[in-house]
Amino acid sequence: MKRRAFTAFSASSALSALAGGGLLTSSFKALAKDYPDHPLTFVVAYTPGSANDILVRIIAPALGRELGQAIVVENRPGAGGTLGGAQVAKAAPDGYTLGLGSTATVAINRALFKGLSYDPWKSFAPVIPFGTTPNVLVASPASGITSIASLKAAAGARPLNYSSSGNGTTQHLAGVLLQQTLGLRTTEHVPFKGPAEQVAAIAGNQVDFGFVSLPSGQALIRDGRLRALGVTSTRPAASLPQVPTLAAAGLKGFEQTGVWFGLVVAAGSPTSVIQRLHGAAARALAEPDLQKRLTDAGYELSSPSSPAEFSAFVEEQVGFWQQLVTSSGAVVG
Repeated sequence: MKRRAFTAFSASSALSALAGGGLLTSSFKALAKDYPDHPLTFVVAYTPGSANDILVRIIAPALGRELGQAIVVENRPGAGGTLGGAQVAKAAPDGYTLGLGSTATVAINRALFKGLSYDPWKSFAPVIPFGTTPNVLVASPASGITSIASLKAAAGARPLNYSSSGNGTTQHLAGVLLQQTLGLRTTEHVPFKGPAEQVAAIAGNQVDFGFVSLPSGQALIRDGRLRALGVTSTRPAASLPQVPTLAAAGLKGFEQTGVWFGLVVAAGSPTSVIQRLHGAAARALAEPDLQKRLTDAGYELSSPSSPAEFSAFVEEQVGFWQQLVTSSGAVVG
């Protein structure tokens, strides 16, 4: 499927946050005039070394320079990203607690988790998209799997297992889609606590294959400890140009199963704060050195879309991942 250019979060909550007036107390309006006047916290809902964490730690210093304040990165992993998501959603709507909206924390978690204390879609106001990174279908060198055809043949000859960085992640659900597409009915899913454990298990021949995020897996791909079969993006990744797309390798329909990222704050944050963050982030993302670091790490930058555009993109994504979550049978809570 063709991916729409990035857009913003919930049409209802996000755009009302931008319209602004009725949601803001006079105290927050006053605070927004001098924003920011003290350090900010950027909450990462996943472990150090995850694609989310790597991205934020590259961007945060440049964003802090543009804002004139330090940004402290705080990892708050657990419960599929909902612990970190709740921290941002329930923070004061003043722009001092930043969050990383992503495929998992927003689109997947809204379908996967029931009974949360916040809405993974409506509890945030969008600011700006950061970029995307593909997942890579990789196999253990000892598995004998060297192509999509050999993967299907191996699954027909013996039970296989595949890994992910956790239940309900893009890697897990891309694996579900792979099973459905190729009819791999003997394949067992083995979830891990994070990407480091997942890639180590495949490289260590404990698991046959799996989807891994490019930033988490590309070092092991380069040194031959993971065999890359294809990337989910529509074109080869700039950091691993020798790895074909899955479509070119004969497996179509995975173009939306990569990971997107964008800056969010708590719903109800002042319009002036959102505009200040948007401008600062756009300038930071335009820095050539930052762009090179992100590209080298396996990310593709998005155009500096507006919050409204970011929202429309996420609306499409929520529908896509809802279907995959439903077909996987995964429900939490």
